[in-house]
Parts: sequence; C-alpha cells; structure tokens
Amino acid sequence: MTVAATPKNFDAQRTRLREVMRRHSLQAVALSSYQAVSYCAGTNILTQVTLPDRLAFLGCFEDGEDVLVVCSIEATMVRGQTDVKDIVEYTEFSDDPTAVLIGLLKGRGLTRGRVGIEARRLQAHSYRQLQDDLPNVSLVPVDEDVEELQTVKSAAEIEMLGQAARNTLKAVLAGVQSTSAGETELSLCADIGASMYNSGGMPVFTFFSTGERALGAHMEPIDRPLREGELWRIDLGGRFFELMNSDLARTGVVGEPSAQQEDILQNLLAIQAAGFAALEPGRPASSVYRAIEAEFARRDMKFQMPHIGHGLGIGLHEFPILQPANDAPLQAGMVLNIEPMFKAPERGECYHVEDLAVVTENGYELLTQPQSSLIRIDA
Repeated sequence: MTVAATPKNFDAQRTRLREVMRRHSLQAVALSSYQAVSYCAGTNILTQVTLPDRLAFLGCFEDGEDVLVVCSIEATMVRGQTDVKDIVEYTEFSDDPTAVLIGLLKGRGLTRGRVGIEARRLQAHSYRQLQDDLPNVSLVPVDEDVEELQTVKSAAEIEMLGQAARNTLKAVLAGVQSTSAGETELSLCADIGASMYNSGGMPVFTFFSTGERALGAHMEPIDRPLREGELWRIDLGGRFFELMNSDLARTGVVGEPSAQQEDILQNLLAIQAAGFAALEPGRPASSVYRAIEAEFARRDMKFQMPHIGHGLGIGLHEFPILQPANDAPLQAGMVLNIEPMFKAPERGECYHVEDLAVVTENGYELLTQPQSSLIRIDA
C-alpha cells in the first residue's frame, strides 16, 4: 500500500479558525471535542471519546499563541502529535481541567469580551464554570463554523481518505474469501479486522449480521453460524494515518443468491448511483437526499431513511449531512459517503451499500468502486 504521510503542521487549520474569530469578533475560541481538537491541533487523544471526564481543550487566540490543556497521562503522546508548543498539563482527580482553562483565559486578560465554544459538545458543568468564573465574558456558539472548516479537504486528505476506504474494502473481500458456510459471524469479522490491521488501519467499529438480525440498526457480530441462503450485511470503519476514518457498507449472501435477492440489490445500486449523479458544486445537500428519495419511489421501493449520507474525515459523520433540511451548497473538495438502505422485513432481509466520493469542479469522482452484485460466501 502507498502510505501518505500524516500532516504534522496544523497552522493552516488554526489560521482558518482565526478567520472565524474575526467574523464573530471573538478574542479566543476554546475547542473541547475530539474531532475539533484533533483537526486543529493534530492530536489523537482517544480518551476524549472513551473517558469523557478526562477533558482536553485547545485554546486559540488572536495572537496565534495557542495552548493545549491535556491530562498529564496524555502529555508525552500529545507532544509527539501536535505542533502547538504551549501544552499545559493537569493531574487527573487532583486538578479541574476546566478551572485550568479558565485560569489560562484570565491570564491572557480575557475577563470580558467574547469567547467561542462548541455549545453542542462542551460539557454542561464546564459551561456553568465558564459562566460563573467569567461573568463578563460572552460564550458564543461556533459549532457550525468549526464543522464547516473541515468540509473541504486538501488533496492530501482526499488521498488518505480514498486509501483508507479502499483498504477497508479489501479487508472485507479478503475476509469473505477466507470463510465459508458454517463458520461464524465472529470468526469472519476477526479475519476482516486482521486484514485491516495489516493494511495500516485500526478497526473502530464493525457491525455485521445475518438473516433477520440484519434488520437491526447496528448489530455487532455474534457466535452465529453463516447459513446458506441467508443475506448478510456489514457496516464497518477504521482509523488510518492516525486520524482519518473509513466507513463502508456491503451486502452479500451465503451461497448462491436467488434471482429476487440479486434484483433487489441491483435496484439499490441504481438508487445509490442516482445519489452520486446529484453531486455537483453549488447544489444543496438536500438535493442528493431528494434524488435518492425519488429513485426509491420510481422503483416502487419503500424509503424510510432520515439521511442518505454524510461527510467523512477526522469525524465519522461530518458536515454536510445529506438530509432533507440541509440546503448548504456542495463544494468541490467535499468527501461524502452515499449509503442507501432497503429493509424487507417480510423477507427477513436488509440491503445496505455505502461508498465514498469526492465532489469535483465538474461533478464527482468515486473513491471506492460500488459492488456490482451480492458478495458471495461459499456454501
């Protein structure tokens, strides 16, 4: 595999964040989410997700003298990841990380004015502390601005996302080729995970189910045999190049598919193709949803999805979410997953495909090649 180097200088991201600050007359922004801190500082502090009380903050200031507040346990790792020079450590269970952030803001003279925050992701107790200890500071939500910073990818980011998606697909196909009926969902997914590791990925989630279990939303594999004639579906993702996510879905069958099973999949692939065809700079994100919705109706198939795709990057579901109320214009450089799903409960079956594309100046370019037929596991 060709490995692209992970960028180590994130000043360009923070420069764009300072443009947001100027637009909203902010003296500082305090980022708190894994996604935003990772994007603007290059960190990969997984405990921001797995241990949500172990907070981390990135404080960005007008003068460019930015600062990271991290738990001392994470500090050595973080210094090897980020180009932010000023890293302030706190001791878990002894120091209050929000109080450390407040002290830094006061130390910069920010006892009044306007400070941007991620209002949807900042913990409630941290918000109250900021309000109580900085009563003359206005806390300004910048969630949408921070999300939009991440929407248009650089050429390097597009290359990494494409490689991540393709290596994830290769892992699925390699696992399928090495299994057969009678083996279990768990053993197949173990093989898929091993293939992902071998291609440089870190498995993040694997949803795999067969038969009627596939009608559930996010069913993890169990010790259940693969049975001839049953459909299976997989929705999985990994982390590649330290920070970039993959997200892919495929549908297959154990043994030979029936004509009706293959026909349903071909209809779903045509529906997915209609979504890709709607990718064009300037068009509203909702138009992609409407294109999928219309193709479902044209094929007389029940449509019941709240969204049909999303941006992908450091975040798993990035802006823009392709849903009916999102009229944000598509832009060249956006990397989007298109993932229609069709449930047939009367058959005990669910069909799901998900592939990645980048919006270009003239339309779109596929970063993964959609499946052409049901993926077969030997009976």
